[in-house]
Amino acid sequence: MILALALAVAGLPAQAGLFGVAYGDGLNLADSLMVQQGFVAQEVIGSWVIYTSDFNPLIDFVVLYVDPDSEVLHGWSVVYNGENTPEQDKYVLDQLHKMHGESVLVDKAKETVSWIFDESRTATYSYSPQGNLRILYYDFTHPELFILPASEQQGQEPSPVLE
Repeated sequence: MILALALAVAGLPAQAGLFGVAYGDGLNLADSLMVQQGFVAQEVIGSWVIYTSDFNPLIDFVVLYVDPDSEVLHGWSVVYNGENTPEQDKYVLDQLHKMHGESVLVDKAKETVSWIFDESRTATYSYSPQGNLRILYYDFTHPELFILPASEQQGQEPSPVLE
């Protein structure tokens, strides 16, 4: 019985999202997927690996949230250019619906649309206070990976990913 349950769980696909990366991917795989799409790792800050692209002006940056010990991906965020048009932002929302389905949680007060994949993983479409569209793939079992280390926050404005 336990063996059958373990095999069933092992066979479940990981939830993939934007750029083809998925929860549970190894850093090497996630990095290769980002590179294939024209993104380059610019900086590593704690558990954050920050990617930018000279070839995609619609996206300011992508952050992969990686467990530094296991090098396993537990989430990622995409921060779009604040100059993008409403039509471009709607296109992103339409693509998210195609990937993740029409069943969403809408919070009108916070102006967010969220897909709930399971008890601990979500994707959220929202806007930063600066007006940038952002998509956050979040894993509630590893909240510490999504927090910018205090030593990196000193003297800096908060990251638009966390606001």
